[in-house]
Amino acid sequence: MPTIFDVARRAGVSKTTVSRVLNHPELVNEETKRRVRGVMEELSYTPSILAQGMRAQRTKSFGVVIPDFKNLYYAEFLEHVEIAARHHGYIAIICSTDIDPDREREYITKLLRRQVDGLIMCWYKSVTAHRDFLVKLAKKLPVVIMDQPSQGMPVSSVYTDGFKGIGRLTKYFIENGHRKIAIIRSLKKYPVGNSRYEGYVAALQKQGLDIDEALVVESEWTAEGAFEATGRILARAEPTAIIAVTDLMALGVLKYLNDNGYDVPGEIAIAGFDDISVSSLVSPRITTVAQPVDRMAWEATQQLIRRIENRHVRNRDIELENRLIIRESTEQPVEDKVTG
Repeated sequence: MPTIFDVARRAGVSKTTVSRVLNHPELVNEETKRRVRGVMEELSYTPSILAQGMRAQRTKSFGVVIPDFKNLYYAEFLEHVEIAARHHGYIAIICSTDIDPDREREYITKLLRRQVDGLIMCWYKSVTAHRDFLVKLAKKLPVVIMDQPSQGMPVSSVYTDGFKGIGRLTKYFIENGHRKIAIIRSLKKYPVGNSRYEGYVAALQKQGLDIDEALVVESEWTAEGAFEATGRILARAEPTAIIAVTDLMALGVLKYLNDNGYDVPGEIAIAGFDDISVSSLVSPRITTVAQPVDRMAWEATQQLIRRIENRHVRNRDIELENRLIIRESTEQPVEDKVTG
C-alpha cells in the first residue's frame, strides 16, 4: 500500500507539499499540483484515513457533489435529499464544483478524508469518459450518479429519459401547427443535454421535417446564456416556438422575448425542462417537461443508504418517468394539462 512518503519521493517534493495538495491546494502552484496528483494516480494512492480498506464504524454522512447552484433544480433536489437523509438518520454534505474538474477532485478527496459513507454525484459530464475514476471511487464507497444511466459502471443511477421528454414536447408543438421550432441546447460536451437535443431531432424527423441549423443554438446551462442565445436565433430565423433544455434557460428566453416586445405565446411559444417551482410563478407560466425531483432525490438517497448498510445490495439503474405539463407559455389552458 503506497504511503504519503512514497508519493513525495516519486514526485520529488516534501511530505508537507503532498499534504498541502490534499488539504490546501490553493497554496501549491499548478505545475506541482499536476505532478503530485499524477503520482497519486500512478500509485493509486489514497489518503491514509481510507487506506486501511475498512472503517470501524459508519459516520452516518454522505457527500452530494453538484455542478453549480445557478440551476434552481439542484436547490430543489438538495432539499429533498436532505429530507430523505434525515429520515434515515444521516446528514448530507453538499459541495458545488462550478463545473471545475480540479475543484471536483479536491472536494471528493476532502469528502473521503472526512470518512463519508457514500457519494451522490450530479454530473453534466459523461460517465463513460470517467470510467477509470468511477471504478476506483466505487471500490472505496457506494456511489449514485444522477441524470444518466450507469453505462456498466459499478455505481447506481437515478434519471429520467431526456430523449423521450423533449421528443414528446417537440411532437406536441408539431401537432399544434408549429413548423419552425427552435431549440437552445446545452454545449455539446454535456451528454445530458445532448440526449435532449437528440429527442428534438428524432421527433422532427419522425414527422418528416428537416433540421434547420438556423433554429439550433448552443448555450451554457444559465438564464443569461439562453437570453443571449435567443437573440442569436431571432437575428437569423423566425421561429414560432423555442424549446430550452432546462427551465432555467427557458426563463432567459422569456426575459428576452418580454424585453423585446414579443407576445408569448401569440408570436412565439416557449417551453423548458425540469419543472422548477419558479416556472409556474412567472407570467406566462412555462410549459415544461417535469422531472419528479422529489422521487429522484428519495430514490437516490434510498439506494445509496441501502448499499452503505449492506455492500451486497446490487447497484441499480432507476429510470423514472417525466411528464409534459402544458401551461400558458404555449397556449391558454384553463388549468395545467399533464400528458405522458
